Amino acid sequence: MKSNSPAQENPAASAHAQPVAGYSDTAGTYYPAPESADPANTLGLDYRALAAELSDTGPIIDVHTHVGTPEAAELFLEVADLFQVERTYTMTGLDNARVLHPDFGERIKFICVPDYLKKDTPGTFTTQWLKDIEAFRHEFDSQVIKFWCAPRGRDFAEMTPDPEAADAMLLDSPIRKQGMKLAYDLGYRVFMTHVGDPDTWFATAYADADRYGTKLQQFEPLEAALEEYRDVTWIGAHMGGYPEDLDWLQGMLDRHPNYVVDTSACKWQIRELSKHPEAFKAFCQRNPGRVLFGTDIVANQHMNNSIGFDLFASRFWAVRTMIETLYDGPSPIVDPDLPKVDPAVPNPSTTHLRGAGIGGDLLRDMYFNNTARIIEGA
Repeated sequence: MKSNSPAQENPAASAHAQPVAGYSDTAGTYYPAPESADPANTLGLDYRALAAELSDTGPIIDVHTHVGTPEAAELFLEVADLFQVERTYTMTGLDNARVLHPDFGERIKFICVPDYLKKDTPGTFTTQWLKDIEAFRHEFDSQVIKFWCAPRGRDFAEMTPDPEAADAMLLDSPIRKQGMKLAYDLGYRVFMTHVGDPDTWFATAYADADRYGTKLQQFEPLEAALEEYRDVTWIGAHMGGYPEDLDWLQGMLDRHPNYVVDTSACKWQIRELSKHPEAFKAFCQRNPGRVLFGTDIVANQHMNNSIGFDLFASRFWAVRTMIETLYDGPSPIVDPDLPKVDPAVPNPSTTHLRGAGIGGDLLRDMYFNNTARIIEGA
């Protein structure tokens, strides 16, 4: 039976033996995991039982996933049912979206994205992308378009055979601006962005600031676009790319009333928001209509990702636990960033998970009402 108290500590998780914690000045609290452990379930949790112990919140919308095949969709929805996730918004290439839509279109809605599976095909991020923007709108009535602008997009663009795609991943590139105008003219009124990446990446993979820019520099084109398209709602994926500094993120929301964020990128959010759950709760309380539930589950064999019950369930459980419970203990999900920032941290290891204990109307807004209002007009 589900609990009606969203702030309670999760008893099923707490009943498991706690692994011995370590601490690193750069990686924070960590828990070494056996090399043989399932990276989605190092604690051996029964996710079905844990799902039943979470609060009865009513239906949930996951605004940020990647569901790519019918087989993955079937398993994803089976797990989603356990965690009260009624529907999701997925970033899926056009060809696979056409395969999924007839059988799953009621519960799986499509965000317009380029087809990354065709990254080696000229035009995928330029001329064909413009055609895809029209197709998603006309064929699926898509309301959301995603602009992926991670710093590693510079590397990604260089690997494509299309010379016109060299700057295609930059938010302020000519092709991106052309795509924005086309999307706006077609009636898209929700633009999602991935801007920035974890602080841990800027300390390692993006250490060359001359090539990638600083983290703060990633947001300059976004702020210009937010001003240009003021009547569009912009969703900043992954807590706006800045869960490490919620005061800075609050400044973004204060400057731009058309900017909202989602909670996706499970490992990143657990690692950072668990460091300051009280600040996360206060941020959500200050912005009750502007935080949307998302997981970033990747359910797509075509991208060389495995699919599995525990993989999907771990993300739903961890994000919900982080938001609505007072759980205080090890995460069951291996975090590969930990040994990158401190080689002394054993690989594999998991991070510490602390819940914010959010409940009531605020929780319902985050889980359902905000996405329904912003995207679906409900």
